[in-house]
Amino acid sequence: MWKQQYMFKNLIFFLIPLLIPILILGSLAILITQHFVKQDINLNNLNLLTQTRDNVELILNEMDTLSLGFQTSNNIAVRLKDILNSNALTYDQAVTRDLIADFATAPAYARPFIDSIYIYYNNPAKNMLTSTEGFVSFDRFYDQSWYESYKRAGSGETWLEERQINRYGIEKKRVISVYRKLHTTGTAKVTGVIVLNILPEYIEKMLADLVSKDQTVLIADDHYRVLFQTDRSTLASSQVDLQKIMASSAQSSTIRLGSKAYTVTRLQSNRQGLHYISLIPQTILYRIPIQLSQITISLLVVSLLIGLAITYWLTRKNYNNLKNIVTIIKSVEQGKPLPAQPVKVIDEYGFILQNIIKGFIEQSYLKVLLSERNYRLRFMEMLALQSQINPHFLYNTLEIIYWKTVAITKKPNEASTMIEHLGDILKYALTAPYQQTVMLQKEIQYTEVYLEIQKIRYKDQFKVVWDLDSDPERHFVPKLLLQPLIENSIYHGIKEKNGICGIKIRLRCSSAFITIDVTDSGVGMTKERLQKVRQQLEKEPEESRENESTGDKAQNIGLYNTNKRLILTYGAQYSLRILSKSGWGTSVQIRIPIST
Repeated sequence: MWKQQYMFKNLIFFLIPLLIPILILGSLAILITQHFVKQDINLNNLNLLTQTRDNVELILNEMDTLSLGFQTSNNIAVRLKDILNSNALTYDQAVTRDLIADFATAPAYARPFIDSIYIYYNNPAKNMLTSTEGFVSFDRFYDQSWYESYKRAGSGETWLEERQINRYGIEKKRVISVYRKLHTTGTAKVTGVIVLNILPEYIEKMLADLVSKDQTVLIADDHYRVLFQTDRSTLASSQVDLQKIMASSAQSSTIRLGSKAYTVTRLQSNRQGLHYISLIPQTILYRIPIQLSQITISLLVVSLLIGLAITYWLTRKNYNNLKNIVTIIKSVEQGKPLPAQPVKVIDEYGFILQNIIKGFIEQSYLKVLLSERNYRLRFMEMLALQSQINPHFLYNTLEIIYWKTVAITKKPNEASTMIEHLGDILKYALTAPYQQTVMLQKEIQYTEVYLEIQKIRYKDQFKVVWDLDSDPERHFVPKLLLQPLIENSIYHGIKEKNGICGIKIRLRCSSAFITIDVTDSGVGMTKERLQKVRQQLEKEPEESRENESTGDKAQNIGLYNTNKRLILTYGAQYSLRILSKSGWGTSVQIRIPIST
């Protein structure tokens, strides 16, 4: 029972952390891929239908050219009517007939998608002009079904229908007839019609070249009749509920035909009253998400099997090792002889077994305890020695170095002056560490000492201006408040800029606050660098230094420590404010409450 519980526990701690990332990663990959695939599919389908609509409308625009010639040209219409109403033609009429016939039938020969063109004006003899037979009587013409459609036409000016043309009882041909009514010039009276017979095979072949193998594109009219369709063997138009699709306001939707789900994209043409519909099986569209799902499930199954095998092996191995450890402990408690030590340590359990046996035999516990006490004793001795190194040692050492440098030149020099100033600053910084605040006058005094060191170092590369509007002896500020800010101006603003720069230290006092501005005319900071420094100041100093590079740690530690001291002393509202502009300089502002 205990062994089963141990295996179950190992299974939970080992297998679940392994499976969860795979499951999350697979699910996210499927969802994200499916989302982008769906967007891409809808966009591609819409672009395809738009291109199809433009191509089809370009073909149907042939009717506009024909109509323009016979509708707007009153001379052609009048002459054609006279010819159709005459039983015997004069020579001029015959010439005119041939010219009009050539003009009307030329598109049929120039456009491969046009089967034939009929032009008919109402006349008692029912004569008409065709691109195949020329001028012919309706009663002797092989195609008469178009006339019934013309007679029962409603108020629409243009309409389309699918027809069968039986040419002399020999050749049957499917055509899409486009009708356009002809009117008397300047009136709404219908006087005739133009019939443009288009070969649907041409348009359907054009559609087949545009779409993918498993995609079906339908072109239907407002009466839910399919006029054009790609490969009819893939999907029968009778299976599609066109009324439901065309009634939907959404451009993209999903329908189910039989056992398959299809993604439907619809585009409407207001000019011809046609609806362009694309249907693609979702199994084709979402092939990649489906494959990702299969891969994810396969990885989960494989991971589960491998995890079970590894868990069983580790459980069996660890159980036997733990059983040996328990046996040794019980043997010691009962005073029985201990088993032999492992000859070779191959894992942590073998190490534990070896050390348990060694501990009990050699009383290692007492040795470790004695060793720990010796270590603590030596550590305390080291602390005692270190505590003897106090500030007096630093002062004495600097004083010796000072006199050595004077002895070399037989008089005070730059090095001795810098050492003397440094000794004053160390004394100021290390004396009375419990004293957190000092008079502002004293802080200014030692800041000037620090500036003297920097002036020697940089040979008048900068000038300092003090602008004080109050008595510094009246106010108290944190010790070493100004020195880190001036150091920051020198090292990061002035040192990197050619020419003489300036540092202005401005102090203003109100009834409740002291405001100190340290402004330099150095290189300044870019917006990105300034934003980075501000963000680092908002964090803990330790956290900031961990996230910074090695160079940034050394560069910004003064600002970070000063900002942290102000926050700990007065509160977060009294943190540093930094303004900077690249090429102009940097200004750091301190605002602290006045205290006595």
